[in-house]
Amino acid sequence: MLLDVIEAPVPQAPAGARGRVGPILRVGIPTTGGKILRAARDAGYSVLFSTNAFMVRNKDGEVVSVRRPDPVQFAGLDAALDSAGFVAMARYRGFPWSVSQYLDLVESWPWTWYASWDQCVEPEIASSKIDVYFRLAETCRLLSEVRSQARDRGLPDPMPVIQGWEVDHYRWSLEHLPLASWPKLLGVGSMCRRRVHGPSGILTIVEALDRELTPGVGLHLFGVKGDALRFLSDHPRIASVDSMAWDFAARRQFPVGRTADKRIDVMHDWVRRNASQLELPKTPYDLPLFDESSEEASQELQEWLELVVDNQTDAVSAWHHCMRTWVGG
Repeated sequence: MLLDVIEAPVPQAPAGARGRVGPILRVGIPTTGGKILRAARDAGYSVLFSTNAFMVRNKDGEVVSVRRPDPVQFAGLDAALDSAGFVAMARYRGFPWSVSQYLDLVESWPWTWYASWDQCVEPEIASSKIDVYFRLAETCRLLSEVRSQARDRGLPDPMPVIQGWEVDHYRWSLEHLPLASWPKLLGVGSMCRRRVHGPSGILTIVEALDRELTPGVGLHLFGVKGDALRFLSDHPRIASVDSMAWDFAARRQFPVGRTADKRIDVMHDWVRRNASQLELPKTPYDLPLFDESSEEASQELQEWLELVVDNQTDAVSAWHHCMRTWVGG
């Protein structure tokens, strides 16, 4: 287990967010400029952008360049950058942009943090337990790749991201992350499509990670639902959470005639309600300890997973080899 914690400066929150208690609530912003972004900046919100929004495509849908942040519109923002792993897997069946293009975007603005690439494992994406483990291994390998290319450019390291669906998946990820020491902030994926309670619920995952990690490591939870916030408000591990739920709510409220002004009203209302949840004392809950192991990967599978993590092959090649060996074809 890693013992050290990388010391890094803690960014200052914008004026509108200073003085708050509890985790930082990062508001997902679906546009790279315009009225919505201006409203979020003027309100002093901490925000999160998806990489997908900045990618410029040709008529065939291929990513050809990166749209750089407008320094006037971004001025004063506490802005973080998500690698858009779920969108990449769900919509494109893989990242449609290169690591180099991603780092062009990272290099174009002083983000508070930017996330490493990850491969999500939601049930609608990962079709089997073997698929889950290869995605976990590929997430570890991608951290090495993104970090290496970032260092070649003189950029700060990305925020590592762990993935999983069951507790043991996250434990496996922690054990195999290619880290010399723990970072100050660790991203936790696959939060938005799970329940709050239960053996694979958000609370169970957070408590399991809390037991495994050393002091000083904070968690950023990607896509946490509003009903979970009252249980996480003063948890010492939770540094920040993010959500785009407000824009989905706006779509439901205004299926037609959904103007930017209407979306902004929904955003402000959503932030008021959810920020207040994070500032209240944590709601008590009873949490059984789910220490039962999920089905272990076979020794042969573990060997292939280790090859992926060590960057001796990639997850797609290893997965196809295992399928040919075990299933035939």
